Parts: sequence; structure tokens; C-alpha cells
Amino acid sequence: MTAQTYDPKTPLMDLHPSRFLKVEDLKVRWHVQQLTVTISRITNEETIPNPKDIDPATNKPRVIMQPVIYFQTKTGAPFPRGYLLSAQVDVASLMEATKAETVGEVLGKRIIIYIGEHRKQDVLRISPTAPEYPNVDGYVSKEIIAGDTKPPEG
Repeated sequence: MTAQTYDPKTPLMDLHPSRFLKVEDLKVRWHVQQLTVTISRITNEETIPNPKDIDPATNKPRVIMQPVIYFQTKTGAPFPRGYLLSAQVDVASLMEATKAETVGEVLGKRIIIYIGEHRKQDVLRISPTAPEYPNVDGYVSKEIIAGDTKPPEG
């Protein structure tokens, strides 16, 4: 077994990466309060919301299925960690921002993920407002992952 040296630019938070997108990704990795992303896929994945919630049948933490939104990087590849869609308010915001009613209609749509608050804790939320591009005075939402900071042409 050989040891591998980390790239000196590796953020310390990546030494033990999270399975899902976190507040620290926006604050520490990209130094933003919000970002615009393009949805590439939605999956239903096993999660353990509360490790102390023990399932009596298995004597292990209760596992539930929850939706996860994945989005594109600047190169068009999916970002490796998805947004855990665990709050009903985010589902309502997703519907409002995209005007979609089905999972298929959401794919390829752009949304804003921002840092909100829940019970005095920073949390990630989906904005109910769709991303906009003003024509003259710059751009409303800074895109870090989803691609260029320029509006789409055409």
C-alpha cells in the first residue's frame, strides 16, 4: 500500500467529504451565499435522517428513501454530491421556480440554491424565484457550478 499526497490546494473539508451538498460548500468552497445550477437528474436514495431513530425490526438506524437533485458542473458533468430534497418547502419552491409538475419537466431547468435558516441553523434552500439575467447591469445570480456567468444566447 502506498501513501498518496494531497494536492496543497485541497480544502480541508474534502478530507472527509459529505455525501450531499452542504452549507459549507457555498460558504467555504465557493465563497457565495447563493448559486444557480442546472438540474441534470433526480434520484431516490437511502438516507438516515436521524441515527438515533432505531428500527426495532433491524436494531439499526431507520433508513428512508429521499429525493436527491444532481446538477451540472461547468464542464457539463454532474457534480458528485447532490442536493438532498428533504423539506417540503423545497419541493414547493422547486415547483414554483421551474413551473414544472413532474420530475421529467424539472430536468435541464435552472434553480437558485441559497443559504437560509431553520431553527437558528444555516441550511440550504431552493429559491421559489427562477434565475434571471438582466440585460444591461450585470447578472443577478453568480453561477459557480452550473457554467458560465453569462446569460444563455438565443
